[in-house]
This record gives sequence, structure tokens and C-alpha cells, in this order.
Amino acid sequence: MELQFMESLLRIEAEAKYFFGATDRSYEQTLMDELLKIIEEAESLFGPRDRSYELLPPRISECGCAHPYVYPFRKIRIYLTPHSKTRHIASYHLAHEAVHVLGPTRSWTTVLEEGLATHFSHAYMKRVYGLQFDAPNRWYRAAMLAVSPLLAKNEFVIKELRARQPHLSKIDETLLVEVAGIELEQARILCADFESSWLVPSNWNEYATQGSQLFVEGFRSIWDEWKSR
Repeated sequence: MELQFMESLLRIEAEAKYFFGATDRSYEQTLMDELLKIIEEAESLFGPRDRSYELLPPRISECGCAHPYVYPFRKIRIYLTPHSKTRHIASYHLAHEAVHVLGPTRSWTTVLEEGLATHFSHAYMKRVYGLQFDAPNRWYRAAMLAVSPLLAKNEFVIKELRARQPHLSKIDETLLVEVAGIELEQARILCADFESSWLVPSNWNEYATQGSQLFVEGFRSIWDEWKSR
């Protein structure tokens, strides 16, 4: 709950910075152009995204991790981290989050969805930028390793699965066994809740403290800039 609250505050801060800050929007448009290309590639591999959702341009924020946020009236925006001011880092995050917006939900994600997003973003960065990225942490790496054998066996298996169930994290064990032809134990691993495997309350408290500091500092910088005009 605390983590979600702080993410909400940091999203508000990012929007305020956009409207009251600098007027140059060229970088954001550049990221939007790349995101559309990334999604086109993801669709060719994993099936079409739900186009009833309108994609808004990505926004750089002080959030601790990049994530998509679903707004009312079926609009969705990807919020990036401060490190995304560096182009190739932004591209890495966009490639990861593009998988999440194929069939957006407000619910938790599975090992399958996070592993696929990590796998795709790494492959994209290596092919387009010639860069080898490490997984953000051991849990993302484990999720990627769990998904990799599935894709090695059939690179279009996700497209086949999403033809039956468009939302990645709603793909269940039965469907995985039936369509992908994997063992039930492997299917259970892929269908497990990703976040519960590593997020603990102490991390939320630490994150909330850091987030509140970033939030206050961010709005102070907006106010200072506004007064100087």
C-alpha cells in the first residue's frame, strides 16, 4: 500500500514538472516514436496489443522503477525512472514495459509476464544498440531464465497463448500445458505471482521514505523554477 501511494505521488510530480517545467518536448516525442516501433516488434512476436487503450507519451519521473499506469477512459502511460534521461536506458525500460501494455491490467504480474518482458528488452537492446544488459536483480533474472526455454522451443508460443488469453498474467497452468506442451510443475512456476516472491514490507518502508524525499525535492525544484520566470 505504501509503495503504491508513493508511486502515485511521484506520478503526480512528473505531470506537474511536465506542465510547469521546461517547454522542450522533443525528447519525450523521440521516446514515443521509439515506443511505437518497439510495440510493433513485440506484436509481431507476441500478438496484437489491446488497441482499445490509448497510449500516451512516456514520462520521465522520480519513480524507483519504470511501470505503466492505466488511467480512466482506457488511457495508459509508461513512467520512466530518472536514469531514463540517458537514451539507451530509456530504450531498455520502454522495451520491457511494452510487453506489459500489450494487454494492460491493474492486477499483479506473473513470472511469465515479467520474464518475457525482461527477455524481450534484453534481446531488443542487443539487436538495436549492441548492448548487453544485466537483469535488474536476481528475481528478474530468474524469471527470464524460466521463460527462455519456452521461447527457445517455439518463439511464437506467446502469440499462440495470447490468441486464447490476451492478458499475459491471466494465462493459467492448464493453458500453458495444453498450448506450450510443458510440464505442470514448470507451468506452476511461470504462473506464480512475481512480486510476492521478493517484495517484503521492509522494502516498502525504505522505498516510501526515499520516495517522499524525492517528491518534496521535486516540487521544490518546480516552485523555484516557476518563481524565477
